[in-house]
Amino acid sequence: MFALRGVAVSLTFFVLLYCFLSALVSVSWRGLRWLRANEQSRSDLLFLLRVFPLFASVIVTFAFVVPSFQLLEPRSIDEGVGTMPATLGLAALLLIGYGCYRVIRAQIEASRIVARWIEGSQALSAGGGNMLVLRSRRGAPPLLLAGMRKPRVLVSEPTVELLTPDELQIALRHEFVHIGSWDNLKKLLFRCCPFPALSQLEAAWSQAAEFAADEAAVTNASEAVNLASALVKLSRLVPVEAAPACTVGLVTGSLAARVQRLLAWDESRKLKAFRIPRWAAMPPILGAVFCAFLTYRPVLLMTHEFTEWLVR
Repeated sequence: MFALRGVAVSLTFFVLLYCFLSALVSVSWRGLRWLRANEQSRSDLLFLLRVFPLFASVIVTFAFVVPSFQLLEPRSIDEGVGTMPATLGLAALLLIGYGCYRVIRAQIEASRIVARWIEGSQALSAGGGNMLVLRSRRGAPPLLLAGMRKPRVLVSEPTVELLTPDELQIALRHEFVHIGSWDNLKKLLFRCCPFPALSQLEAAWSQAAEFAADEAAVTNASEAVNLASALVKLSRLVPVEAAPACTVGLVTGSLAARVQRLLAWDESRKLKAFRIPRWAAMPPILGAVFCAFLTYRPVLLMTHEFTEWLVR
């Protein structure tokens, strides 16, 4: 009974903290629109905000709630689980199960659909380096990045016929940027942490990721025009089947905004854009870990008191 009560208390705290942080992120993330940073930094920040509720809830639960219950809860007291911890614990299990179901379903669906698209495909000579670029069958999306551990870029037959060699090359370079940013894995992580109010944040991240890939792929005005031309041409191709959730296609996001940005491409503006280095997150993380280490015992006591109040 002691172990069961501990699981119920931990799950109760997890689901409440996850919902609170998710709601907080859902009303605060729009403040990033005022940040004067380049699109890659904006994309990174939006991604971190999206997964923050899940990872923060897991870390706090295992770092404080579980130890506080194990160390400070008297084992001699024969208490039941209680209605509220049981109900919220069940809600937490349903949330975790639903997240796992979404991940598994997305993976199975992507594997099934992509396998059908690449059936009988051939390697495309326009590929870059060691990256696998396949010429997929008709009916597939015009240009698609699939897979994570072994990513593949799928180029449909109408795309090869429609684009010039320069347009195809810059379009492929755009997809290679997505590979380097692990954007397929990020989309799969979003499936782990469902929360209805964060769908707009996911859409904003997707748009920022496309802008960032456009910026990274283009090095001069001629390439910007070629990529804009490829977007316009491929937007007229209608795939028979929608792309799976954990894949990245070239023709996504607000195409009008992307084309407008590309046609107004300016190297000086690109160089002046402020980029937040990814290691900048380390000092606050290390600072938080250090503070938690110094105050660990008092925080455990406070956590135990809070969980006791929570389940009464």
